[in-house]
Amino acid sequence: MSEQAIDTAEQFEKALNSPKQTWLLCAGISYPANIPLMIPLTKRVLDLARIEKFLGNDEVLTVIDAIEGDIDEDAHIEIFLTHLADLISMSVRARDNNAQVAANKVSYDTLRTLHNGLLELISTTIRWGYRAAWKDDPELVGTPEEPIVKIDEHLNFVDAIFQKNQAGLENIRGTIEFFTTNYDTLIEDALALKQVPYDDGFIGGGVGFWAGYDVAEHRSTKARVVKLHGSIDWVAPEHDASQLFRTRFNDKYPKAENAVVIYPQSTKYINTQLDPFSALFNRFRQNLSDGAERILLICGYSFGDEHINEDIIYAMSKKDSRLTMVAFAQENGGLPEQLETWRKLSWGERIYIASDKGLYRGSAGPFWEVDGGRSWWTFAGVTDLLSNGLPQDIEEALK
Repeated sequence: MSEQAIDTAEQFEKALNSPKQTWLLCAGISYPANIPLMIPLTKRVLDLARIEKFLGNDEVLTVIDAIEGDIDEDAHIEIFLTHLADLISMSVRARDNNAQVAANKVSYDTLRTLHNGLLELISTTIRWGYRAAWKDDPELVGTPEEPIVKIDEHLNFVDAIFQKNQAGLENIRGTIEFFTTNYDTLIEDALALKQVPYDDGFIGGGVGFWAGYDVAEHRSTKARVVKLHGSIDWVAPEHDASQLFRTRFNDKYPKAENAVVIYPQSTKYINTQLDPFSALFNRFRQNLSDGAERILLICGYSFGDEHINEDIIYAMSKKDSRLTMVAFAQENGGLPEQLETWRKLSWGERIYIASDKGLYRGSAGPFWEVDGGRSWWTFAGVTDLLSNGLPQDIEEALK
C-alpha cells in the first residue's frame, strides 16, 4: 500500500477521534428509522393533501396543481413551500389581499390554509413514519396507534460518541454541536434516552420557549442541537415566528392556529433574515469559522442546500481556517458534484471523504478500495467507525 494511502488513513482516524467535533446530520441518517427522504415525503404529503386533507376544496387543489406546474419536476416539498410562501407574501402586499395563481386570483386566507395544512401533513408523516414501496418491499405507513419510526441507530450513534468513544476526552472536548436539517426529533430523543445533557435553545420542559443558545448555555451541557430547518415539535404564532415554542404532540395548546415551524431551504427569501432562522444559521457559520482547530463531520447530506454550502465554503476558505471536513457520502456514478468541486480547490487537502468506493483526501483517491464496496458512508457505518475504529483490513495494514 502506498505511503499516501497510509497517511490518509492515519489522518482520517485522527479526525474521527478529535475532541473538537461539529456534526452536520441530514435526511439520510433518518431514512433507516422509517422517516422518508425529501422526494418520497413530497409525494406522500401532496397525495394526502389531494385525497384527504383538501378533498373537495377545488380552490386549494387548483393552487397545488399550479405550483407543481411552476416548479421543477424534481423539486421537493421545501421548494414547494418556498413558492407558496412567495404567493402568500404577494397576497399580503396586494390591495385586495389576493395573489395571482395561474389564471385565478387566490386569497391570503386560502393560501395560508394550504400552507398550514401541508405543514401538518409533514409533521404527522414524520411523527409516525412512512416508507414508500421499493422494488419488492411494500409501502409502510405509520399511524398513532402503530408508529413505525425506530430510534435504534440514533441511540447507537449517541452511545458511540458519549460512551464508548469518550475515554479521556470529556474534560478537553467541550460541548459537541449537532447541526441538523431534519424535522424529526430523533437526535434529541436519543440524547435524552442516553442521559446526555443537551441544549436545544429552548427553556422549559414538555413545553419550552425559544431563548436562544447564549441564554440557555450551561456548563454541564455536553451536546447542543441546532435544527437549521425547524422541527415538527416547534410551533409559532402565524404572524410572529420569533415567538417560538417547543410543544408536546397533539396538545390543545398553544392555540390550534399556530403553525408548525419548517423553514424553506432557499437563501433568497426574507425569512432567512428573521429570528430564529437567522440565529440558527449564524451559529452554524460562527461555529465553523471561529478560527479554532475543529472537525466538521457530515453524514446523510446530499450537498444540495445552497445556504449550508455557502457557509461551508466561507469557513473552509478563510486564510486562518483550521477547519477539517470529513464527509460520508455514497457515490452514484461519482461523488456528489459539490464535493467533487471542493476537493480540488486550494483548501481541498483538508477534506476527507469516506464513500462506498473508498477513502479520499483532497484531489487524491480513492484509497482502500475493496470488492463489494464499503458501508462506512452510512449512518450505521459511521457509528461503527466511532465505536470500533477503522476496518480490520486497514488497521492491519497500518501496523
